[in-house]
Amino acid sequence: MSAPVIYILFNRPELTRRTFGALREARPARLHLIADGPRAGHPTDATRCRETRAIVEGLLDWKCEVTRDYSEVNLGAGRRISGGLTAAFALLGEAIVLEDDILPHPDFHPFCAAQLAAHRDNPSIHSISGLQPLGRYAPADGPVVPSTFNWTWGWATWQRAWKDFRFDIAPDLADPATVARIRDYVGNDLNALWHTTNFEELLAGRVDAWDFQWNFTLLAHRRITLVSSVNLIRNLGFDADATHTVEAPPFLRDLPARPLEASARRRSLGAPNRVHDKLYGQIINTASPRRIALLRLLARYPVLAARVLKN
Repeated sequence: MSAPVIYILFNRPELTRRTFGALREARPARLHLIADGPRAGHPTDATRCRETRAIVEGLLDWKCEVTRDYSEVNLGAGRRISGGLTAAFALLGEAIVLEDDILPHPDFHPFCAAQLAAHRDNPSIHSISGLQPLGRYAPADGPVVPSTFNWTWGWATWQRAWKDFRFDIAPDLADPATVARIRDYVGNDLNALWHTTNFEELLAGRVDAWDFQWNFTLLAHRRITLVSSVNLIRNLGFDADATHTVEAPPFLRDLPARPLEASARRRSLGAPNRVHDKLYGQIINTASPRRIALLRLLARYPVLAARVLKN
């Protein structure tokens, strides 16, 4: 596979064995590894970090250009990942990004590589996402859906987009006009509330994040993410060792990864798909299995979904 891959690891050896083992099957020609160091006050971290790195090195048995960005001290998830990505994109120009808990479908890598090549010079495209919480969103209409959602569980982007990332977005969020423009761009109250709640959690110091800032970059620059029309990833990382997410959200509990579905059609990429984004926002914000099933059914029929959502 020609597209570079950034793989982010930490202290979960058995999970890394599984997900890096899957990456090994794709055999990228260019690989960049990012790892944080052990945390103070966590006695097992030093051993687990060493074991995790050793697993990766032991599985690196194909012809591949490898660069490593391993920290010996703990920087925290937000600083370590964002700083590592800044250096990685400056080096690589573009890349597919996987963390140690993401298990992609085999079609994920060629999907991202094709989209990276196709939209390399389009400044309105922010990133590419393999997570489709609706399962399938009318894949006969095209392989990607333009969206204001930018989930980073299996994704890809270019240096031209990442260069606008800033870790500290507090000054921007203090400007009411900026917040108002974001709400206007998102297009509906539920989705705007989801984003602003995340930003408030970040500003209050209750999360050590980098992906909320990356979402802010998308919205502030009024770009779109190309979301796969079928779900291409599984997140295996919901356990006691997770940094933020110890329990899977309801929409993930019965969400398989699927193969791509061929289609000669292509959606317009000039603006976010509002029907898709309304369904997407509703499914990530509900705990009801019945409602999740209904939203996934509606996602198969966007014209019907538009009528239902309007009413």
